Amino acid sequence: MHITRLPARRSPRPDSNGTCMPLPSLIRLLLLGMIWGASFLFQRITVPAVGAAFTAAMRLALAAIMLVILLRVLGRSLDLRRQWRAWLWLGTISAALPFLCFAYAARSLPAGYMAVINATVPLLTVVMAALMLRAHPSWSKRIGVVVGLVGVAVLARYGSLGMNAQSLSAIGLCFIASALYAYSSLFIRQRHSSVDPLVLAGSSQLGAAIVMLPLGILNLPTRLPPGSVIASLLVLGLICTGLAYVLYFRLLSDVGSEKAVTNTFLVPVFAQIWGALFLGEHLTLAGAIGFALVLLAIALVLEIRPWRRRAPTIST
Repeated sequence: MHITRLPARRSPRPDSNGTCMPLPSLIRLLLLGMIWGASFLFQRITVPAVGAAFTAAMRLALAAIMLVILLRVLGRSLDLRRQWRAWLWLGTISAALPFLCFAYAARSLPAGYMAVINATVPLLTVVMAALMLRAHPSWSKRIGVVVGLVGVAVLARYGSLGMNAQSLSAIGLCFIASALYAYSSLFIRQRHSSVDPLVLAGSSQLGAAIVMLPLGILNLPTRLPPGSVIASLLVLGLICTGLAYVLYFRLLSDVGSEKAVTNTFLVPVFAQIWGALFLGEHLTLAGAIGFALVLLAIALVLEIRPWRRRAPTIST
């Protein structure tokens, strides 16, 4: 049985011709930002209790189990006999290593710092696309990336962290993770653009879970974690990883890498909102300004221009 593939009509991609993102894709982008923004809250609960390695391994294992079961129910094949090496590599660069880097960084970096560094993914994607694909981003995209970085920097209100070897190492890990996210989005665009997004999500999470399994076993908790930690791990695996990667790979397929990775601008926005709702953190003036800058950045990168009328189409 061969891999389920998408119809050829999905190319050329919107990020290469400058068209606006369709409403369903905008909704998926918003949902992805909400979900990954919430993941910061759950990692604050799990990492101190069970460790970074076990947290990363468990969320990947849970996501893989959920997606593989879903694929089996839908009758779709991962074609593991022929593609297992490709899925291991894809899972390593798109999930296993980035998750592990951010999990270890969470032990010494505030969420705001990680959000700022994570928001460099669109910038890195634009740069890598220019180098790998010889793409030429529009001025709107370039300006949008810069505005987005300023916005998340304002949201994070950084400046209170003392710089030492531990914090600098954590910052380096976050940049490695962000670079891997950017590279993997372009790698998927080059090598797996025609594969069903659900198959990509399941295969990448299964590959990542297999890679992380030995490390997870070596870092098993010595006693059963509290119920709140177990619940947080379940949400991290099933929602913040399994469901999130289905949305993410669908976005990559529908709108291309440069637009899909703009979800990283939304993550710190929703992290701030969830913190205000569930942790009693109040939105400051700096937060409101950062919120507005992020929204402007998304509009610039997605090239949303409501004042520009679409040219009428002529049917033949």
